[in-house]
Order: sequence, then structure tokens, then C-alpha cells
Amino acid sequence: MTTATTDRIALTIRLDANPRYRGSVHDDEVARRMGYRAALVPGAFLYGHFSRVAVDRWGMEWIERGSMAASFRRPVYNGDAVTIACTPGEGGAIGLSMIGHDGQLAAEGWIAPPAAVSAPTLSDWPMLPLPPPEARPPVAIEDDIIGRRGGTAGSVATEAEILDSRAAFDETHPIYPATGIAHPGFPMRRAMFEVNGSYRWPGPIVLTACEAQHYGAMRPGQRFETSSVVTETFARRGKHYVVTDELVLADGRAVARFRRTQLYGRDQG
Repeated sequence: MTTATTDRIALTIRLDANPRYRGSVHDDEVARRMGYRAALVPGAFLYGHFSRVAVDRWGMEWIERGSMAASFRRPVYNGDAVTIACTPGEGGAIGLSMIGHDGQLAAEGWIAPPAAVSAPTLSDWPMLPLPPPEARPPVAIEDDIIGRRGGTAGSVATEAEILDSRAAFDETHPIYPATGIAHPGFPMRRAMFEVNGSYRWPGPIVLTACEAQHYGAMRPGQRFETSSVVTETFARRGKHYVVTDELVLADGRAVARFRRTQLYGRDQG
């Protein structure tokens, strides 16, 4: 449920019952066994809630030509009440801050107004098959993985999936039932599952930052494909991060590009 004013949005974040969460830190039971008070909300989920600010202001134009960035600072738990604060920035951009239930900054970023953009050249983005779980190539923190490409299932986005995604975000903006389009969080989350499912990582994957450029809306019945490549790895304070560049297609047409930074391993000891 959300309530909004011109510069603040209050909402309660609740995870949906996605089967991919089972057995992970995004599962209430598992998270509590690990010492957390509830399931941790994935960063892609927080991105989806940030995007509501952009859609409220610019509607379909932002979904088709808007951009955004976010960094995730502190855990947000299933059922947390948070507040999104908006501040004006240069060139019509809007700064975003997500304040957690404890008054601490949980995430921050910005959204930019719609602008004329050209989609990437598709020949630079090969679509490779997503390997089955038993055939995922392993990744170790000492490996040089820059240039590795991820796969895609190439499956059709059904109306039920898009409606479920909209419900997961408690999204009530009239643009969605009027047009039938997917919520911006839908391609972000689905691309994340395909990128992360392309490898066997040495530890849990945690999204720490992302950038997004949108090129169009996704609709039910369209074929969803993701092309991705590892562009960077780095270490900081014993933690190892990977950066991926990702292009999402709907029926062969670019609808979004994501640059995602994720924690994927830690030094032993």
C-alpha cells in the first residue's frame, strides 16, 4: 500500500511468493535462520518502487525514453515501511532517497526526464541460450571473467506474469490497466534472474547499484530476451564485485539497458 504527496511517497514493501526466492536470503524462514529479522528485499525490487516516481511525473514517455540510477546502502526487509523522498536536481532530474523504518538511508539515486535516445546496435548483442542449472559455468573470485556473456531463456512474457509483477509492486497507476504494459520492475527483475542464472557463483549475489535506460514498453505475449556481458570486476574491503551490461529485447526490439553492480564473493578468513 502506498500514499503520496508531491515530494514524498510512503509505502510498505512486501515480497511476492516468487519460487526463485525459496531457499535464499529472500525467503523469510531462511533469512531468520541466518540471523536476519525477515527476508531481505532484492535491490531490483527497490528499483521498481523508485520507478513509480518517474511514471507519476512523466507517464509513458519515461517508460519509453527515461533513465534512472540507484545505489542500495542498507538492507530493507520484507514488510518494512519506507519513505521515498524526492528533491529537484539539474536539468529536470529528481534525486531520490529511500528512508528505512529506522530512519536510516536504505537507498538513493536519481531519475531523469524523457530524452531522445537511440537503442544499441543489436548485432553487438548476441542472444545465447541460458544453460541448465547443472551446466552453469563456475565462477571463482580469482577468475578473469571480463568479457563473459550470459544467456537467455527466450521465453514469452505472459499476461499472468505481468499482472503478478504489477501486484508484487502494489502498483495502482492507471497507465498499467489502460495499456496492459509491464511495470518497469518486470524487465529489471527478469533480466536479473537470467544474468545471475548464467553462472554458478561462489556465494550469494547481492545487487548494490544499477543504472537503467528505457527504450520502450513491454507487453504480454512478447518474447523476452536478455543479452549480457561482464564488463568489470573489482574488490573492496575483502568483498568482490562484478559489473554486467545487459540489453533486454521484446520481440527483437530493445526495451531497456541495465548496468548492474553486484557483490558475488568474499575473501576467506
